[in-house]
Amino acid sequence: MTRLLLVRHGQSEWNATGRIQGQVDIGLDEKGTHQAQRVADRLAGETVAAIYSSPLQRARVTADAIAARFNLPVNADARLMEYDFGVISGSTWTDVVENHPEFAERWLEDPWVVPVEGSEGRRNFAARVVSAVQDISARHPAEQVVVVAHGGTFGVYLTAMLGLDLNRRHPFHFGNTSLSLVEVRDGTFHIHYLNNTCHLLNDRCS
Repeated sequence: MTRLLLVRHGQSEWNATGRIQGQVDIGLDEKGTHQAQRVADRLAGETVAAIYSSPLQRARVTADAIAARFNLPVNADARLMEYDFGVISGSTWTDVVENHPEFAERWLEDPWVVPVEGSEGRRNFAARVVSAVQDISARHPAEQVVVVAHGGTFGVYLTAMLGLDLNRRHPFHFGNTSLSLVEVRDGTFHIHYLNNTCHLLNDRCS
């Protein structure tokens, strides 16, 4: 059994301003840095064998804060990066509506069936993320590991593992530095909890 502690990165400068980040490498803002320390504090009492992270700095800095509690290295894996949104990367939704009105209308109806110029495609995204997490699980068949990445990364992983339609909007939300716990055991998949952020509200999570 592999226990996967899934941590979304802290708030970035673009999260705060509502810009579409994708694979644009944006750092944490002051609030995000504080959030990273809070989730690191929460995880300090866990037993962790390894820490994996998207190489994008908003995830990597969050992972570094966690790694400091365990004196462990951070293993960067580019397959854990966020979805590549192509030409709309860096835009606010207002920008998208103004510059790509027809696309914006279709996106609101059903985002993943609308092609975005320069994007990687939903199925390609799912394939690389699932391969990354499967490799991590295979390296740690009876251990608990931390995986720090992005809301889209975790959303597409769960969508694929649950057999949901990859071309539909996924039903998951992951707040900044939210913690989710998934177990993989003998080919079966168990979700214990999702999007838990009690560490941002309280000194102690019960």
